[in-house]
Amino acid sequence: MVLAIFKDGNISVGEAFLIAVVAILIVFFVLAVIIFITWLMQKGMEKIDAKTNILPREENKILSEDENAVVASLVATMEFYRETGKDVRIVSIKRIED
Repeated sequence: MVLAIFKDGNISVGEAFLIAVVAILIVFFVLAVIIFITWLMQKGMEKIDAKTNILPREENKILSEDENAVVASLVATMEFYRETGKDVRIVSIKRIED
């Protein structure tokens, strides 16, 4: 498109350099716009996440502290569902120390 401006097709080194610089600037401008848009989207998502903070209930605080408790509760619910075929809902989890 830029080379169509030159009717005879003969351009000097300075003109070619100018065309290259303009093309590079256009690419960087487009990249800057993409980065700015993603930055705005990230800030918007952070605001949404701050409003919709989901925490476990107080009696299930162990789930946020212990990964093994999460795995154990998932395995137990899957086994219960497999044996009975009924829907399962975990009400509370307690750690029993030996």
